[in-house]
Amino acid sequence: MHHHGVSDQLDRVHVVGMGEVGRRLATALSGAGLDVAQVTRETGWDAALADRGELLVICVREEVLASVLPRLEAVAPERVVLVQNGWIRPLLGRFEAATRALVWFTSKGEFFRVLRPSILAGPAARPLAAMLTQGGIPAEAASVETFAGAEAEKMGFNCVVGLPLAVHRVSLAEYLARHREEARMLFGESVAAPARALGVPVSPEWWPAFLAVAEPLGWVRAAAAKALEFRNGAVLRLARETGLEAPITERLLAAAGFSA
Repeated sequence: MHHHGVSDQLDRVHVVGMGEVGRRLATALSGAGLDVAQVTRETGWDAALADRGELLVICVREEVLASVLPRLEAVAPERVVLVQNGWIRPLLGRFEAATRALVWFTSKGEFFRVLRPSILAGPAARPLAAMLTQGGIPAEAASVETFAGAEAEKMGFNCVVGLPLAVHRVSLAEYLARHREEARMLFGESVAAPARALGVPVSPEWWPAFLAVAEPLGWVRAAAAKALEFRNGAVLRLARETGLEAPITERLLAAAGFSA
């Protein structure tokens, strides 16, 4: 099998997974003039896997990723872009060499809000970030080290905007108003464990930055806590592995009936 380097000239991409994130990315990339092919569970795979050096942008949920990666067995990691916000590192294997993306926008049906620039790292990061920005989703290419810090920071967002809202049955605005101290401690636990696992420092700026992006999302609710294995559950696992305490995470997971 021959490997393609990623040229800075993208012509066609395959977007795998047409949920909210896939839909928004496909729209932005089309808007930037790319030919975008959509891949769903059933359709588009043959064309996507035929080796022509085109990118496969994988936008499936974290919990589906483990079943999608084996389908990419014949694909060079440089052709793959993984767009998942949770702790997916244990699944990656040879796809550690793939491009990773963390999206910083919220999309629910008609509602679309850019919270800050999305961040990409890896072989296709630069051309893809440029195309996304051109298509209306601001994005930046970063070094692998910078991305690791961004990944730890994003875990704080993922772990606060989800599990505690489901446990307390409140909106994000209500949670931050009524349980501010718990939220701050939960955020702290949620960034500390991944940061330690990745060997990156925790920044005191992350919490105020979180409060700033949470502001326009006050209405968000979580009927059920999703993807816990890749979010709060992963934090608890990482805390145990790296010798940290995560009592708030532990208590909320127990309340949700999740055993880590």
